Amino acid sequence: MACYSVLRIGPIDSEKGYGSQLQAAIASHFKASSANDTSTSELFVSNRYFDANVMLTGLHESTADNIEDGIILVFDSSSDASSSEKAFDSLTTVHNSAARLDRAGELLRLCVGVSFGPSPLSDGSKKSEEEYSRRVLWCLDRGYEYVEADLTEEGMAKGHEDRDKEGYARIVEAISSCMWSSHVMKKRSVVAAPVTKKVDKSEDEVGKESKEIGGNSIQSLSSDHDTREAAAMATLMKGVEEESESTSDESKLLEQKRQEIAFHELEHVMTVAKRIREASQSESMTDEERRQRAGDTAMRLMGLLDKLGFDDDEEDSSNEEDAA
Repeated sequence: MACYSVLRIGPIDSEKGYGSQLQAAIASHFKASSANDTSTSELFVSNRYFDANVMLTGLHESTADNIEDGIILVFDSSSDASSSEKAFDSLTTVHNSAARLDRAGELLRLCVGVSFGPSPLSDGSKKSEEEYSRRVLWCLDRGYEYVEADLTEEGMAKGHEDRDKEGYARIVEAISSCMWSSHVMKKRSVVAAPVTKKVDKSEDEVGKESKEIGGNSIQSLSSDHDTREAAAMATLMKGVEEESESTSDESKLLEQKRQEIAFHELEHVMTVAKRIREASQSESMTDEERRQRAGDTAMRLMGLLDKLGFDDDEEDSSNEEDAA
């Protein structure tokens, strides 16, 4: 029996509820098969690096011995729904309950404000900006990424080709790129090279790079997002180590994967920095909170620049100046 990663979604109050509609949209996109009960969909996630079996199910469904990897919290993004059980403020209780039952996986956490048409917070008013900042800060404190999704047919169709995806397209991208615990690395066909000293050197380089990537270059920070990124990074590099062959082509593939993941992390750090700035401008964050979050973000940025080799470039430049 295949091992499944569990991605929970909710609250699901009825077939026409926002949670149910988003679940149906995700299942349709990934051409999911239905399990024994209609509240669970079996997704097959596949990209250029790995395949994974993901069970998309409700917050309270039993999942046997499968692995709790992620959670999507869904609410009505309408600004006039503050007193409703479908409103944003109701999610604190939902999250706490899921975390207490170990049903809030840490590899992927999304908080989705659903609308049918443009977001109610896109009117540019000060009230909307403050509400947006409040939601983002709540998500940052609990390790979620905040997404506003338009579930109209037009809203779900747009943005999938954009580099910086938003809305429903971002939800699909997050599920597709997450390093699920159930993932199986794809085999890479490589033309064998003659066994020479050059090949031995390539083996050493691969081992050295893998060790650096899996060890000191992964920053040990306090936020939930850092824990998820580090775990995903370590898991990916472990799979690469096991499947890499001693050729220069494999060494190049390893470096390419390392840089792609680092750039993905860099995009997330820049998004967090932008949200901190927005929260500071709207005065929804104290100076102390702003300094602390800015410091944490700066540390993550330095670590990512080191992964991408910018420190090495600076050292080379300094050495050239000294030699001159």
